[in-house]
Amino acid sequence: GVENLRGSGMIAGETSRAYDETFTLSFVTGRSVGIGAYLVRLGKRVIQMVDGPMILTGYSALNKLLGKEVYTSQDQLGGPQVMHPNGVSHEIVPNDQEGVHSMLDWLAYTPKDIKSASPIIAASDPVDREIDFVPPKTPYDPRHMLAGTTDEKGNFLTGFFDKGTFKEYLAGWGKSVVVGRAKLGGIPMGVIAVETRLSNRII
Repeated sequence: GVENLRGSGMIAGETSRAYDETFTLSFVTGRSVGIGAYLVRLGKRVIQMVDGPMILTGYSALNKLLGKEVYTSQDQLGGPQVMHPNGVSHEIVPNDQEGVHSMLDWLAYTPKDIKSASPIIAASDPVDREIDFVPPKTPYDPRHMLAGTTDEKGNFLTGFFDKGTFKEYLAGWGKSVVVGRAKLGGIPMGVIAVETRLSNRII
């Protein structure tokens, strides 16, 4: 009733304010409906499990409103195939364990409070090493420049950032740009790179 709506509004307001004051991160492990979906969106940073749709209302209710069977599942409304390409979900994970691991990865770049600097961890990758990967004149994957890659002989070619630290976010959204986080000499960095290769999407 009215009390539930008032409580939901209060939670939404606090979540919105929290984003301006502290670190917020949501992990959607199952169906998130109504105010639950609102809160996830208000927190901005979202990790979504493959079978955890975010919806304002169920597909059956929408079908009744439309007067015909338009939707057949919740995933059509707020599944990963909807939320990831639209930039709502930063990352899609297959299970709870991978989701928790992703949260810990994200926290590794987060200051302990608003007045502190991001945590710096001693890097196992020497800061004065050479960068092995050389961008070719033909179109290439910019992730190879950032994280390194393996050549046709099986040799690892180092990239710009510390080995094993680059992690891409929003991979399903904005295909012409690669964004993520990585470490350089143990220092947390935000990453933005341009994808120069042609891409297409068939609807």
